[in-house]
Amino acid sequence: MRIAVIKENECEAPDNCDYICVEVCPVVRGGFKETVYPRENKKAAISESLCIACGICVKRCPFDAIRVINLPDEVAKEITFQYGLNSFRTFNIATPVENKVVGLIGRNGIGKTTNINLISNELKPNFGNYNGSLSTEDVIKKFRGKDIQPYLTNLYRGGLKVVKKPQDFELAGKVKDNVKKNRFWLVKQTIMERDTKTLSGGESQLVKIASVLDEDADVYVFDEPMNYLDITNRILVAETIRNNLKEKTVIVVEHDLIMLDYLTDFIQILYGSDANYGIVSHLMPSRNGINNYISGYLPTENVRFRNWEIKVKRTTSATTNKAIALWPDFEVNLDGFNLKTKAGKIHEGEVIGVIGENGIGKTTFMRAIAGAIETNNGRLDLGIKISYKPQTIQRFDSLVSDAFAVIKPNYLEDTELMSIINKLEVKKILGKNIKNLSGGELQKIAIIATLMANAEIYLFDEPSANLDMEDRLETMGIISSFVGARKKCAVVVDHDLMFLDSICSKSLLFGGESGRNGMTDEITSTSQAINSFLKRVNVTMRRDGDTGRPRINISGSRLDVEQKSAGKFFAE
Repeated sequence: MRIAVIKENECEAPDNCDYICVEVCPVVRGGFKETVYPRENKKAAISESLCIACGICVKRCPFDAIRVINLPDEVAKEITFQYGLNSFRTFNIATPVENKVVGLIGRNGIGKTTNINLISNELKPNFGNYNGSLSTEDVIKKFRGKDIQPYLTNLYRGGLKVVKKPQDFELAGKVKDNVKKNRFWLVKQTIMERDTKTLSGGESQLVKIASVLDEDADVYVFDEPMNYLDITNRILVAETIRNNLKEKTVIVVEHDLIMLDYLTDFIQILYGSDANYGIVSHLMPSRNGINNYISGYLPTENVRFRNWEIKVKRTTSATTNKAIALWPDFEVNLDGFNLKTKAGKIHEGEVIGVIGENGIGKTTFMRAIAGAIETNNGRLDLGIKISYKPQTIQRFDSLVSDAFAVIKPNYLEDTELMSIINKLEVKKILGKNIKNLSGGELQKIAIIATLMANAEIYLFDEPSANLDMEDRLETMGIISSFVGARKKCAVVVDHDLMFLDSICSKSLLFGGESGRNGMTDEITSTSQAINSFLKRVNVTMRRDGDTGRPRINISGSRLDVEQKSAGKFFAE
């Protein structure tokens, strides 16, 4: 099977391209003009049945808008949905399981949202016939003998009510207008009178999740529910879903492997080529599914979907005794919030993590270290150059390449920076406008822009937000190796404990009362910091025997009781 994908947003024919793809196609030149041709909207189109996959148009397209991919013929039999001519398509389908939680995991742009829209009845399977119109009965017949058929039969015949927490959403009005019941107490009563426009990202996420949980439905779908939530609220949301939706059907899309593992009974992996096609795997028990995802191999289907294995291991940063960044005890009073910080220092080659709930001063600490706000000692001056990636990244009107050139005019000549650009697959978006980037793309360019600056210390506030697992892994390695190779240091604030456990040899734990006050402990090993944090929230974690990844213990389980008795809330 051959598929051709032309990204219409990137194809600039005919305004800035006189159909180079048509000119260079050997089949067109041989007389078959319908192989590559202008479609009704003037964008280029490719006939997949006539294309010989020579790859010439792919290489010659000046806007990198064309992909031609060969797939095994048996895959064609499983096509479930295609958006249009030369567009993204998905094979197989996500499969809800009654009274269970099914997790979907895969790279961004691989079809996770498409699949949850299919099982939410927002899209209807067309089996590749994007110009036709199938009845619901036709769809049910097409899935005869498949696990999904009973679900779709109930869905289409009105037997199932589905509610969904989408990945991107907007709230309007006051909080109390959105959360009328708050039956699981996810939203604090103190914010009920606030306008939703004044909420933080984490507060908005909790409000939206609570509004979905207030619905009396048969099927609950959560698309990336952990975005913007701190570690405490991630655990709270996971436990709320686990404990209160036991007799419901639940689908969860999530990149935080710790929370996905804790939440779900089964896993389906989505793999393929981002923005081109996605294939949904069979159902697997959660532990097996996540471990298969880490390994990049599906043993029951004999499919290797990634040629490398995700290594889950704690960092062994090559540090020295040379202290690069030192700060004194300081205090910040800002809009009724008080932060008290102990003195600290970071050594050459070190990456320090920052752990704690939202609203207890982590971002305030970063801004103070960067000299962006006043402290009781005035604006801090560490006597070194600082590069800072903030939590909230602003969009602006500029090409990515132009923005990079402003920071470092000769960045194209820096082999290490170009290696980072290639690893994060940013090279293909250098010609894009920053105001049009996705959340993940925006995060990547912000990380790269931070590393481009000539500095001694690099500050990253939530670098894993909006990134899929593979990109999080790349980011871990990039920051660690960059700091080590250039003999710099870094501070990383993040809520993904596996991310921090992997990248940071030491961490700084924050305590306090959200929105009122915060204070720091001494810098200590990351495992000790996570152990202290987990003790506060009364949660224990073990390590998976095969991969070494952290896993949350079920409350009251044998391991949970044993670890709490031993004071080992985070197993080494």
